[in-house]
Amino acid sequence: MKNQIELFWKGVKSYRQAFTFLLKNKLLYFFLFPIAFNFMIYFSGLSVLNEFRMLISQYLESYLEGFGASEDWWILFLNKFFSISIWLISKVFFFYIFSLFGGYLTIIFLSPVFTYLSEKTASIQKGITYNFNFTQFIKDIFRAIIISARNILVQLFMIFALFLIGFIPVIGWGISIFGNLLIVSYFYGFSFLDYTNERHQLSIKESVKIVRRKKGLAIGLGLVFYLCFFIPLLGGLISSFLAIISVVAATISLEETFDI
Repeated sequence: MKNQIELFWKGVKSYRQAFTFLLKNKLLYFFLFPIAFNFMIYFSGLSVLNEFRMLISQYLESYLEGFGASEDWWILFLNKFFSISIWLISKVFFFYIFSLFGGYLTIIFLSPVFTYLSEKTASIQKGITYNFNFTQFIKDIFRAIIISARNILVQLFMIFALFLIGFIPVIGWGISIFGNLLIVSYFYGFSFLDYTNERHQLSIKESVKIVRRKKGLAIGLGLVFYLCFFIPLLGGLISSFLAIISVVAATISLEETFDI
């Protein structure tokens, strides 16, 4: 337990070390990729939601017109009320879904960047030049996607279990909230740590064993990343930039404590 607590704080503190590393080695240009990612996600995601909102609004308008003339004040009032309500609900829904799975969207879409960044970090840290292999690079990307998909499924199962526990008054609420925080943090940390495990040619099964043994490190790394999603409105935006630091922090901290 003491060792896991030490690993947890190592994961948290490694963010400062990672940012200094990026600055010192002139790697800040990697932050350009989250800019492109956020532009794509927000504009495409919100445009799809707007189309969906308009379809529902049009359906409700035509439905309400069956109860009276479209000029009737109460019809106009209900149309306006439902229009605003749907707009608010759609925005809340978007940001809620992004808060749950935005981190994994970041990891999946930017996995080519993270794969290269992790290798670049290890290369500088250890003074070793890794030969670029395109075939292996593509395999690494697919592995990151598989890991993310696996983590999402396992995480959803655990969160559902915690949701049921949450119906128990007082104690259940605490277990549900605290448990959810630990679980989501652990799986985010797992995703960032796996880039290093893959570079050491570990299978996914072996990677799972390593991360379980260093669960404190995974939770510490993932917690800092996950907490960003609680920042109102800007959480998703900030987290995608923080993911760059998370990859470097995970690489540095795991390479320093790596054992099989």
